[in-house]
Amino acid sequence: MNSDQKPRSNHTNGIVIVGALLLGIFALGAVWIGDIYVPAREIFGVRAYPIVAWQLLYVVGFLGYALLLYAFSRRPPRTRSIIIGAILLRSVLIFCPPNSDCNRYIWEGRIQNEGYSPYLLAPDQAPDSLKDDIHAGINHPHYPTIYPPLSQLAFRAMAAANYSVKTPQVVHTLLDVCVVFLIAALLRRLRQPDWHLAVYALCPMVLASFAHAGHNDPMILLGILGFVWFGHDKRWIAAGVVLGLAVLAKTTPAILLALLLRRSWKGLAAALITIGLGYLLYLSAGNNLFDVLRKFPNDGPFNNPFDVVRLAWNDLGLPRVVLSTRNHIAAVVLVLIAIRFALKPRDLLNDARWLLVLTVLLLPISHFWYLTWPFALVVLQFRGRWAWVVLTGTIVLYWYADFAGLAGLPWMLPSWAVAIIWLPFFVVWAVEWRKCVASCEIRRPPMPAPSEP
Repeated sequence: MNSDQKPRSNHTNGIVIVGALLLGIFALGAVWIGDIYVPAREIFGVRAYPIVAWQLLYVVGFLGYALLLYAFSRRPPRTRSIIIGAILLRSVLIFCPPNSDCNRYIWEGRIQNEGYSPYLLAPDQAPDSLKDDIHAGINHPHYPTIYPPLSQLAFRAMAAANYSVKTPQVVHTLLDVCVVFLIAALLRRLRQPDWHLAVYALCPMVLASFAHAGHNDPMILLGILGFVWFGHDKRWIAAGVVLGLAVLAKTTPAILLALLLRRSWKGLAAALITIGLGYLLYLSAGNNLFDVLRKFPNDGPFNNPFDVVRLAWNDLGLPRVVLSTRNHIAAVVLVLIAIRFALKPRDLLNDARWLLVLTVLLLPISHFWYLTWPFALVVLQFRGRWAWVVLTGTIVLYWYADFAGLAGLPWMLPSWAVAIIWLPFFVVWAVEWRKCVASCEIRRPPMPAPSEP
């Protein structure tokens, strides 16, 4: 052993301790704050908005996360240690009040048990017998449900088991723990470093999405990762079934159906049959099954980077590009990209990652929990990893809109906030892409010298 190895090890241990401490402060502080969507109140003797305190805590948690990734890249920990840390953090954050989406989840489960269709009954049209404290906290009450059949079946089961907003939060956190285990297994199968699990398992953005807020996206993450798992083994029928289940949990993974077109018609058929059977359960809703999916994107842009360009274009007095036109262009672009990946299949994981990345970038609203869709695949492949790690930090400005709404300002993200969120991501991504291209050029074998005439 060299004389400098022990100090270096002690230095790494110190970084791990500091990183873990900061993540612990983030989780415990979030529990102490409680509901972040309330008006200003006394915090440490100072009148402040809980949403601002949450953002500060998020920055603390992100610094701890970055320190841990740095230390793990130098001296990888055991997978068991990462999983224990992931479970502990989630076990703490689950005591926080969930996001208002959980109100909709559990209420839509209740009305199904009462004999109503969530695709036909909007919350603000509900009879008085269905209006309660949970109903009062539903956002966008003028819309019927936007969630597909598998999610609806899950909501119904949760409402039957325990009608409380905490139920979806607990269930989705448990599913997120299953995602952690599945990523760990996939890393082994793909022969990737085990410590890459920490990129997902300890990420503040992931923790904020599921254990803290209670969003239902672990359902689609399990489907997407299962698709990669079975696809890696060329078990295409099983891959198609789990991809169909992912689409039945949330419609966005439907773009991945293109990856089955040239790989396996049986897998594609299995996926379509699975989706069809799911929607058959709610066929009585007719056209209303997809009505909200057409209307919801036109509510207004939020934090998509390309809408900043669109708004700047309109401000220059050039021919106006309205949001609906922008959405139609984005849909056409996504279809063309999907066709390209369908006709020229390469590596399944890489193709799936690119399709999900481009989908998130072209959505009019990129909620932070939407970013977990491609992020789970980035962890498995880890190209462009630091760009995504940076984005999980800058996304802290997402909550500026909530602060503005609570402070009596318009509920929106100004262009400067959107730029701060996305510009570092694209800059780091470009740098990493350039390094990757340069590395490929170095590894490429030299061309043989032309023969003499």
